Amino acid sequence: MAAERGPSAEGTRAALVRGALLAGRCDGARTPALGVLARGADLSRREREVAELAARGLKSPEIAGLLVVSVRTVDNHLYRVYRKLGLTGRAELPRGLVGSRIDRD
Repeated sequence: MAAERGPSAEGTRAALVRGALLAGRCDGARTPALGVLARGADLSRREREVAELAARGLKSPEIAGLLVVSVRTVDNHLYRVYRKLGLTGRAELPRGLVGSRIDRD
């Protein structure tokens, strides 16, 4: 059986463009995904860093140890990432991070 692969960057960009075009045809349509398209999901550098580690499968205590912060801080960063990207949990992080930007504080 072949290994599953994530979406390509090119495919993701095409999907984002198609989603934006379709959303433009539907006045008043609102979903978390369309909200991300509209605002671009700006993440802080630390939110992005924590999210990338979590997307690679690290648990909150492991991330906290690497970044020398508390587990609660890691979980707070992840909570903000989920809200900004319209995600419900860690399993969605790899795909959710594809279209996000880093907020230049």
